[in-house]
This record gives sequence, structure tokens and C-alpha cells, in this order.
Amino acid sequence: MKTYKRILAAVDFSSHAEVVARHAVALAQDLKAKLIFVNVVNSKDIDYIYQTSSRLQKNFNKSSIQKCIDQLYEERKIAMEELKKTIDLGKMKTQFIIKTGIPFRELLSTIAEENIDMLVMGIKGRSNLTDVMVGSTALKMFKRCPVSLVTVRKNNNGETD
Repeated sequence: MKTYKRILAAVDFSSHAEVVARHAVALAQDLKAKLIFVNVVNSKDIDYIYQTSSRLQKNFNKSSIQKCIDQLYEERKIAMEELKKTIDLGKMKTQFIIKTGIPFRELLSTIAEENIDMLVMGIKGRSNLTDVMVGSTALKMFKRCPVSLVTVRKNNNGETD
């Protein structure tokens, strides 16, 4: 059996993030592996900020746009701290990375950069469209992930399967 030393948990701060984080922590504790959390600020979100500001040119300048982007990153840091408070990390040391780009590509690059052995992620993300069974990032990772991939989902009762 393969030895897992470095686990990456992809958290998007959707309603599934806590479930993913709890699974990742349990796996890391059981396998005595290092746990790294990653959150990707979708480059589309940054593009929307620029598009919106260009439509409202009178009220926005470059420093205002940068403040919006900085606030987005700060909110992600705060969300991670809140998530850490809700899950039991015990004495486990964790690392948290925020990246910007296309989520599946950033996950793949983080896997390579951090020498990851296993990725833990939810099958649904921010969109939560009821008729979509698997999120687009999860689907892309199913096809491209070079390491063991553990997917976590919530059932209708809010429990994990």
C-alpha cells in the first residue's frame, strides 16, 4: 500500500467546505501525514471586479479596485481561521495557501509544488445547482489528478457519505 505523507484539502468555503476539512483532518491524523489546505480565488472573480469597476468608472480608480481584491483575500484568510475553529485539529500543524487562477489548474500546480500524495475535495462547490451532480472543478480533477483523489459529499441530511 502507498504511504501518504502529504495531503492537500481543497476548500472553497461553500457549504461543503467543513465536511471536506473534517475528512482531510481525519485522514491526515490516521495516516500521520502533513495537511495543507488550499483555496483558489477564481480568476473569473477578479475579472468580474475589473468589469464592474470599468462600468462604474466615475467612482472607481485603480486603488479602489485593489482594495476590493485585497478585501477578497482577507475574507478568505478570515474564513480559513473560522473553519479551523470549527474542526478539531488537535496538535496537528497545518498550512494554508491561497492561490489565484483557474481552480483545477491551481490544484494541479499545488500538487506538484508541494509534493502532494493525496487530494481531498468536495464534489460540489460554490454553484450548488441542484441538477448538477458533480462540480466542474471536481470533474476536471477526476480526469487529471495525478495522485489519489478522495471526494467528499453531503447527503440530503447534511451528513457525509
